[in-house]
Amino acid sequence: MKKNSLIFAALFAAIGFTACDEGDIIDDDDTVRTAGKTVVLTADLTGIATWGSQYSIVLAGFAESSNYAVTQKRIAALTDGHVETTLDITADSLSTIELCATNRLRERVATFAVISMEASHGDTLRLDAGALDIGQFATLQQLVFTGTCARCHGLGATPAGELTLVEGKSYEQLVGHPARQPENGMRVLPGSASESLLHHVVNGTAPNIRFDHSNMIKEQATLTLIDNWINGGAQP
Repeated sequence: MKKNSLIFAALFAAIGFTACDEGDIIDDDDTVRTAGKTVVLTADLTGIATWGSQYSIVLAGFAESSNYAVTQKRIAALTDGHVETTLDITADSLSTIELCATNRLRERVATFAVISMEASHGDTLRLDAGALDIGQFATLQQLVFTGTCARCHGLGATPAGELTLVEGKSYEQLVGHPARQPENGMRVLPGSASESLLHHVVNGTAPNIRFDHSNMIKEQATLTLIDNWINGGAQP
């Protein structure tokens, strides 16, 4: 009986080895392996304290075609200055690592610096962001005023509505500035988005405005950022 048992064991082992040796094992998992890597951020940041409690300044990882952070680490600095921080990646399939602002849902609101995971040639990626003004108003200037509005409000010989929104002039043209419509209104009334013409213009609820601006800003997160900036005091 013992001899038979040994014979069956030898046959089973031979069959097993033969099955394993028939061709290469093909791994059809095309997941991008990013777990186990570390990102090191260095930057000199100003304006970090202008963001309200609705937002976080973070180093975050995003999957392709998603606006929501898979993983993120809040930047601990509360004042302007040099920042160095690391993010240990524990998830696969990330496409970018970004220094950005996210809301309470971890939705990307604005990106200040980014590095592609394709740039990784080892276990450590370095994101050297340099000197950046990441203030809330500076972010709105780039996202909204420079990126969308300035082509009509400031780049031409005669700015539309006598409103100039180019960098360096937009703040004084908006905050505390009387609006042509409605009478006795303000373009931006600090502390009250609902009483600010800017809010109504970008949301398409402003009366007596010839041009419909409601399709100019399509991201709800950006519209909410405008309101939160105004309600938070419309700081420069």
